[in-house]
Amino acid sequence: MEIYDTAIVGAGFGGLAAGAKLSQQGYNVAVFEASNELGGSAGKYERQGYRFQSGATLGMGFEEGGVFDSLYDSLGIEKPPMTLLNPIMDIHLPDRTIHYYRERHEWYLEIDRHFPDVKEQVKAFYDEVFRVGAIVDKLVLELPIFPPRTMSDWLGMLPAVNIDSSRLIPYLTQTIQQRLKKFGLADHSLFVTFLNGELMDSVQTSVDRCPAFLGYAALQTFHKGAYAVHGGLATIAEQLAEFIKQQGGTVFMRHPIYGITEEEGSFRLKTKREKVYKSKQVILNNSAHNLHDTLSAKLAERSYIKKEKEESREAWGAFIIHAGVKEEVFSDTSSLYHQFIDPGNPEGLHDGGQFLLSLSSGEDSGMAPPGMRSLTLSTHTDLAKWWDKEHYDSRKQLMHDRLINIVDHYFKGFSDGLDIVLPGTPVTFQKWLRRNSGKVGGYAPTGRFSWLNSYSVRTGVKNIYQCGDTTFPGAGTLGVTLSGLMAAKLVSKQG
Repeated sequence: MEIYDTAIVGAGFGGLAAGAKLSQQGYNVAVFEASNELGGSAGKYERQGYRFQSGATLGMGFEEGGVFDSLYDSLGIEKPPMTLLNPIMDIHLPDRTIHYYRERHEWYLEIDRHFPDVKEQVKAFYDEVFRVGAIVDKLVLELPIFPPRTMSDWLGMLPAVNIDSSRLIPYLTQTIQQRLKKFGLADHSLFVTFLNGELMDSVQTSVDRCPAFLGYAALQTFHKGAYAVHGGLATIAEQLAEFIKQQGGTVFMRHPIYGITEEEGSFRLKTKREKVYKSKQVILNNSAHNLHDTLSAKLAERSYIKKEKEESREAWGAFIIHAGVKEEVFSDTSSLYHQFIDPGNPEGLHDGGQFLLSLSSGEDSGMAPPGMRSLTLSTHTDLAKWWDKEHYDSRKQLMHDRLINIVDHYFKGFSDGLDIVLPGTPVTFQKWLRRNSGKVGGYAPTGRFSWLNSYSVRTGVKNIYQCGDTTFPGAGTLGVTLSGLMAAKLVSKQG
């Protein structure tokens, strides 16, 4: 039986980034994906001439020096065609539409228009966002193993201890709400509503619960460059998988892994088909939610990730609608991304209180039939209610109608222009993407020090590592990819 150098469980962005870097270095890599699609929560599926994006839709990190720009350059891969977004998105509130511009000077003019009474305070706040976000980026791009769990991890943190990093201390110990008080903005309902919407979309939380440095890093990322990648984000996954195969690695589709065991210095990975594979090292890219379902009980006991704690940690689910729509419905806007925020929603920022509409580019003919666009609607949702079978169908219809009606209010003829409508719930995410209980998007920050509860790429089991949205630096395609590169860094050190 062939023994691989590294087995990667899950073909999400983190696992594929790790596999690409390791295969480039000469490692014999095998990637095991449970489904028949690549990309995990940033994957795709096709129906009736449409290509739908499974979850994440916005391309980030392709600006010069960005995460994907650097990764593609190091691998020698040509970047896929994409459309640079400016504005990044239109944000629809009951009494106004805010154009969220990428360019700083354009965004500051928009601030003048919508927040005239506090415009100087808001711009001063964003000056701080850009300054602190740049410091955080610089540190994270060094791929630190955080939180440090070994002496080598601590030693690896030493280069980050400098004047710049010391300036982060106030932002490591405060929430964004506390920073807003400094600018006299904490009680400005319109700006806080806007900011809550952006943070919920990017960090899964609100100003009062978001660590300042984490929220700042997310907010400034929008302004570095947001893209509609042609073919969807799954195109990136396809390119990375192809690179792995070109380097001699193997990508196994429809190969879910169960009950990894250790035997004579290597690991045995068993699939549902009772096939067994061996590897010297393992990277788990299937979320910490699934760790105890993937490792044998004996190995799981050695991990610092405990099942009881894992089950109780806060996480969101997603309600999502994939649909085709007539191109003419959006003829009056050039924006491909639209956010809808309803401050009066009794559910708060979830279950329709805040949601995103992602529209395929008219330049991207592979996403929809002629004259049509592929779109995704997605909102955070509480998980527990979706496992009540008795009320499942009625709740699904209620959420479907709520989102469709809100978009219809802003874009007349939207509901009449729909061609195909495919709603999905946390139950869908568990069934098709194997997300335990339908949990997606990592962990929602719960306060100023909640970042200290992050999981490292180390699992606590020697030669088994992890990456993904539940691993530092967290959710989103950039965070997931960085954690994959961190895991690859550790594997190559062991090798």
